[in-house]
Amino acid sequence: MWLTYRYGWWEFDYDRYHASLSAEMKIHPDEKSPTASGDTLKSGYGIQETVTAGVSTNQSHAVTEAQNSITYFPEFDYQRYWRVLERMGRGYQTRFEFEENPFSTYGRRTHFLPIWYPDGRYTPYTWLIDCWTRATRS
Repeated sequence: MWLTYRYGWWEFDYDRYHASLSAEMKIHPDEKSPTASGDTLKSGYGIQETVTAGVSTNQSHAVTEAQNSITYFPEFDYQRYWRVLERMGRGYQTRFEFEENPFSTYGRRTHFLPIWYPDGRYTPYTWLIDCWTRATRS
C-alpha cells in the first residue's frame, strides 16, 4: 500500500493503493525420463519446473509484472549454482520455466539430477523476484 498526496489550495486527496504478489511452483519428472513413475524418478534423470506468478493491484500503471525467477538446487547446497528461469509471457499472470537444456538429447526444459544424488525427496528452492512498485519492490 502507498499513499499519494496532492497539494493545492490547501486541500489534499488521500488515495489508497495496493499490490500483492502470489506464486506457485510445480516440479515433475521430465516426460522422457524412463524411470519416472508419477511424481518420482531415479537420480541421473531430469525434472521440469513451472512457476506461475500472479500480481494483483488497483493501480496498474504503478506496478510491474514479476520479472525473474531463480531456482537453487540441493546438490549445490542451495548456494553454488542456480538457474534463471525463462519468462514465458508478459503481464500480471506470468509463467516461468527452465530454459532449454543444451545437454538434453531432446532439447527439453530440464534440470538433470546428478547420478550420485540419493533417490528420494528432491527439493529445489525458487525465488520469484523483481515485481516493482513505485515506492519499493516485492
